[in-house]
Amino acid sequence: MSTARETTLKVIESIFMLTSEGNRIFSLNSLKVIMHGDYTKALDKLIEEGVVSRVNDKYLRVTVPRLQLLIMMGSESIISHINDLSWSEFEEFISFIMRQEGYETLRGVRLTMGNIKGEFDIIGYRGSIVIVVEAKHWLSISNSELETIVSKHINKVKALADNWSRFTRKVKLTISEASIYPLIVTLKAPQLQSYGNVPIIASHQLPSFLENLESLKDNILYFKARQETLGA
Repeated sequence: MSTARETTLKVIESIFMLTSEGNRIFSLNSLKVIMHGDYTKALDKLIEEGVVSRVNDKYLRVTVPRLQLLIMMGSESIISHINDLSWSEFEEFISFIMRQEGYETLRGVRLTMGNIKGEFDIIGYRGSIVIVVEAKHWLSISNSELETIVSKHINKVKALADNWSRFTRKVKLTISEASIYPLIVTLKAPQLQSYGNVPIIASHQLPSFLENLESLKDNILYFKARQETLGA
């Protein structure tokens, strides 16, 4: 017999599977087909907590970001279902993890830096530490493709460091001096763990990476940026 917690987690997982970024409405009948048992108390609890709401007597709507459902399910379910997130949900998931670790985040920043036009998926900053994430919503990727991606990312991040004054003015930051770390985050663990001293990690490894950055920073690539010495 399932415990109340197990039933709740199964309901959350079922709701996640029945919805998408573009369609957050699901039917009670479809939930019943998946559950094969009494789930009413678990569903009522989720309604009470504001996770879902009733549309009518046949349909319900997810009222929180779908990635919140994923987080509620726990680490093992995150690994199992991360590939079910859309591209934008995947980026928001990375941003969420960074915020949980005390970073402020920016998404989709575009900046022209000399002859380089850069678009940065996610930029996280905490104090003088800045992490520039290239998010790759791919289930698999070859080593040669990863190497190309990392090389381009390094060039963009170096250009960002060289144009730090322009960037901080554009996004209204007051970080005058920063250590900027390029990072590649993929859906699932890639074959290459680093290239050019740039870490390549799976999304579920991000919390551990952020927690251990202090001990890792002497062995990974970063760029120093000083606002007062850089031109506009």
